[in-house]
Amino acid sequence: MAVPLVSVITPTWQRHDLLLERCIPSVAAQDYPAVEHVVVSDGPDPALSAAIPPSVRFAELDTHDPAARWGHWARLRGLELATGEYIAYLDDDNAFRPGHLAKLAAALDADPSAGFAYSQIMMHNGGSSYVVGVPPPAYGQIDTSAIMHRRGLLDTATWRDAGQLTIDWDIVERWLHAGAGWAHVPEVTADYYFT
Repeated sequence: MAVPLVSVITPTWQRHDLLLERCIPSVAAQDYPAVEHVVVSDGPDPALSAAIPPSVRFAELDTHDPAARWGHWARLRGLELATGEYIAYLDDDNAFRPGHLAKLAAALDADPSAGFAYSQIMMHNGGSSYVVGVPPPAYGQIDTSAIMHRRGLLDTATWRDAGQLTIDWDIVERWLHAGAGWAHVPEVTADYYFT
């Protein structure tokens, strides 16, 4: 039986080392059998274009807009290119742990009423670390890199520039207000690094 394709969207801008050494390898190491990784540079970047592995779909925005915070336009471009039924996100400085995509996809497969699933994520800040991602979905307890959703959920709300502190919660809050169901994976499956 065929499994749903998962598209992983990664916006990036001039963090080649983290993207190439942490982010991309963590997606490539996933055991889920149907994954496409779409990386979009938030502006022209010939050096990165030459370094991207052939297994990754890569695109660049025509110009870099310093006012466009947090990869907003790059993430939207990635969604245009993505072909998966399920969509996941991974910022260029973060990493998935082994099994991340399989566990979130299984949570969606098990609950057809869930529009999105999310897991716990380990937040690394200097010498300290802490976990976020307890249920129910709440402000400060959910991160982009811990979310997977059905493609159709974007018809109710898509990404917008909501500001530095609320972008992850903004889209989830609008999904919830539209009546979207959710599923929770009660384990840490990804790592977030304050850069």
